[in-house]
Amino acid sequence: MSVSRESLSVDADGISRDNRRVYEAADFTDEIVDHAHSARTSIEVPWGDRGDYSKRMQETLGEAEKILWQLLDYVAVAQRQAADGAIRTARGFSATEDVNIDTSGSFDPRTRGGRR
Repeated sequence: MSVSRESLSVDADGISRDNRRVYEAADFTDEIVDHAHSARTSIEVPWGDRGDYSKRMQETLGEAEKILWQLLDYVAVAQRQAADGAIRTARGFSATEDVNIDTSGSFDPRTRGGRR
């Protein structure tokens, strides 16, 4: 978006075109999370699976780990939602521009800006 003293301009096509990078970032986030999750689950639980210590660690860190994976999934969701919002915004700017073009052709200069 570009703003000057007398005008506002938006490259709606540029927003739509370049916005694919946000979707690519979301896909990359998914890949990283999947890779990290696979690496983590391929090894045993570091605190073991027997005894009170193991139980306490699982209750604390096991739950924290579940929350961490959920939060990382939310990052990709947020990236996709941001990309969707940018596309909706670009479409809105484009539609507004179309209406402005149509409207500007309907003014009669003899009426000082009034419609024909």
